[in-house]
Order: sequence, then structure tokens, then C-alpha cells
Amino acid sequence: MSPAMSAQSSSASARPLVRFGRVDPEARLGLPAGTHTTPSAVTCLVFTTIIGGAVYGASYAWRQGEWGAVVWEYLTGFGRIPIPITILSIWSLVFLLLKALKIRAQRAALRIHFVPDDTAFVLNAATADSVVDAIDRAADEPERFMFLARCRSVLRVMRNLGRVSDVDDLINSRGDQDESTIDSGYTIVRGFIWAIPVLGFIGTVIGLTQAMGRFGSALRAAGKDVEAITQQLTGVLGGLDTAFITTAEALIAVMAIHILQTLVRRADEQLLDDVRKAAFDAIVTRVRIARQEG
Repeated sequence: MSPAMSAQSSSASARPLVRFGRVDPEARLGLPAGTHTTPSAVTCLVFTTIIGGAVYGASYAWRQGEWGAVVWEYLTGFGRIPIPITILSIWSLVFLLLKALKIRAQRAALRIHFVPDDTAFVLNAATADSVVDAIDRAADEPERFMFLARCRSVLRVMRNLGRVSDVDDLINSRGDQDESTIDSGYTIVRGFIWAIPVLGFIGTVIGLTQAMGRFGSALRAAGKDVEAITQQLTGVLGGLDTAFITTAEALIAVMAIHILQTLVRRADEQLLDDVRKAAFDAIVTRVRIARQEG
């Protein structure tokens, strides 16, 4: 395949240069594919179930060992607070990793050149349909690619536009819609980033409540033997473990998720900028709209 990936030179019977089912990670696995760079909730649930089951299954199998017992305790102990923290963290990481792969898949469409390189070619209402046909030949599902979908929508209404600036405004309007759609895709992850520290703080409350209750029991046992007091104080320390460890787990998890989200969000924004520029170069710079007679 040539770097130019010229769709215009392909015949109608030629195989598409870009197949959505081969470049999109969800479609390759036969799972429901989300819109553009946003993964499907079903796919995230499937991978979260598989990974979560693998993590807890392996931890359960090795819980009899010295390190295995520690890992099992940190995953299931301390008032069971680590369990929802782990599940939400896995879901968030799966979402962001799938999103990163889908961003790379969307970039495959940017390599398609559907407008002829001939400088004499003029893009107008008469030639727009042929360019749309070239896009349809270049990809089997062009509406699933952000760049191609944006160009197709603009080309199909070009005959209704009276000025070149109208084309530019329409491309920018579609860009704003895509940006809004991508931003809304982060809603679930933003909710998890809020929920995970809250779970840690709930663990803190539970742990401190347990510690204070056991400390009261230790005071009531002050008149008894030293061994009884020691056992009660050990329970107090267990409550403090729940308080601090659950908070630490939540903060570490949310920090890792937030850092990864920042990196993926930057890649998303860069894709939007590149799609906007590519659409401008492919359409606005080549379009010529004849002046309408009054």
C-alpha cells in the first residue's frame, strides 16, 4: 500500500483501503464498537469482568502463601472496601486503554486522500458526489471514522452553500459536535475518579469507628490482666489499618487513572486538531462555489 493511499485511483470493485473491522480494537474482537474514540460500555464491562476475575482468581489460588495472603488481604480485607476500588479502577484503565487504541484506529483515515492531486481539479457542487463516492470506496464504513464522516456530511450539502466561508463554518460546526461527543465520553471515568476517593474516605470512617469502639473496650478492660488489654489494643490497630490503607489504595488508584486520562485526553485533542486541519486542507482549500445568480 502506498503512503498516499489514493482513493481516487481505486476502481469501484477494489477492496477498501481502510476496513473498520481491522483497525478498531472492539470491532476486531467482534464486540460492540463505541462512537469514534469512545469505547462501548459493553466492551468495557466484558474486559473488566475478565480481568477482575483473573486478578481475584489468581489471588484466591495463591492466598495460602506468604505474599499471596498479603495480596488477598489488600484486595478483599479492610471492610471489603478494596473490592469496589479495584473493580472501578480496572474499568477505568480498560476504558482508557481501549480509547487509546481507538484513537490510533481513527488516525488510519487521515492517510486517505480522496480528492485528486490534480491542481486543475475543482471541488464544487457538481464534483462533490464523485468525491463522496471516492470516500465510500476508500473505507468500508466511512461513517465510523471521524475524519471521513465529517467530510462526507459537508460534501453532501455543498450544493446548498453559497460561499466558501459557509463550508469552513460547517466543518468547524461538525468539529465542535465531535469535540462535545468525545468530551461526554469521559463522563463515566470522571465519575469513577470522583467515586474511588470517596470509597477510600468511607473506609477511613469505618476504620476509625472500629478503632474507637475497640479503644473503648480496651479502656473497660484496664482493670483486667495485661494480656486482655493487649488483645483489645490490637483490635484498635486493626481499625486504624482499615482507615489508612483503604484511603491510600484509593488515592494511589485515582492518581494513576488521572495521569493516564490526561495522556489519553491529550491524544484525543490532538486527533481533533489533526482532523480539523485535514478536513480544511482536503475541502476548503479545493472548493470553488459558483456565484449564484440573483
